[in-house]
Amino acid sequence: MPEIHFTALDLNLLRVFDALAEERSVTRAGARLGLTQSAVSHALNRLRHILQDELFVRGPEGMRPTARAQEIAPRLRQGLHQLQLALTPSAFLPAATRRRFTIAAGPYVGTLLMPGVMRRIRQEAPAAEVRLRAIDDGLGDDLQAGRTDLAIGAFGQGARSFARETLFGETSVWVLRADHPAANDGPLTLRTLAGIPHVILASAREEQAVDGQVSGGGLERRVIWDDGGALDGALAREGLSRTIALTVQDAQSALAVARDTDMAALAPRRMAAAFAQAYGLVVFEPPYASPPIQIEALWRRDLTESRPLEWLKACLRAAAAEL
Repeated sequence: MPEIHFTALDLNLLRVFDALAEERSVTRAGARLGLTQSAVSHALNRLRHILQDELFVRGPEGMRPTARAQEIAPRLRQGLHQLQLALTPSAFLPAATRRRFTIAAGPYVGTLLMPGVMRRIRQEAPAAEVRLRAIDDGLGDDLQAGRTDLAIGAFGQGARSFARETLFGETSVWVLRADHPAANDGPLTLRTLAGIPHVILASAREEQAVDGQVSGGGLERRVIWDDGGALDGALAREGLSRTIALTVQDAQSALAVARDTDMAALAPRRMAAAFAQAYGLVVFEPPYASPPIQIEALWRRDLTESRPLEWLKACLRAAAAEL
């Protein structure tokens, strides 16, 4: 491995590398850093010379990192994060901060919780930036490396390196379009539900899920919005079964499908309530005992006393309380 001359490195070069590693685009990296494409390209060429590696190669999906860049990226990101913490004033002032907060969350949290979170952030820290990114298999590594500040979702067991806090609980309901033949027959029964095709919510990883959850990066996360097998158990006791006609990855899609078909959708109660009138849906209580799901905030334990993170969590708590 070539010897690295650290006197040739400067913080701006490292920030460019970090932005390229995350954005995979010269244009987006430049916009994020306030630099021209030419300046980003010039910085990349300097890094290539210093590290004697191509680092990023143009491909059909953008700038593809080399093996060397993939090795460097998480450690550099963590180092930059630690540097930011070291230089952050002990008294965090939301009104003066220009900090970027990166939150990992799914469409449900983005639709239900983030509007309230952003109202508070815009009031208290108008110059702050929030990046909402999808939860994926790399979540644990992203939290550990500092690429993500905090995640919001339904999680199972996690490594001791993560801390968590319950924001709110959510329950499930079934929805049918208002003119569905079964919508005006009174409470939804198991037999009626068994005779209607279902729409369920699950991510692309559902086939690898155990009890609705997948593991990776030191934590478990829920990838199927289900009732913990309660429906299947209730149907089996009655000698019934169900038909899953469609699997989608977000609640709003499930509600839209229920609006225009003969299918029943199992959805989070608050999402169903928010869209029921606009979509022309009727909401039904499950005809069986359906357990609640806890929605939690999760972060790296050693950052628990970080003042910017504490302030962000306070914004989350306030928005959750308004629900």
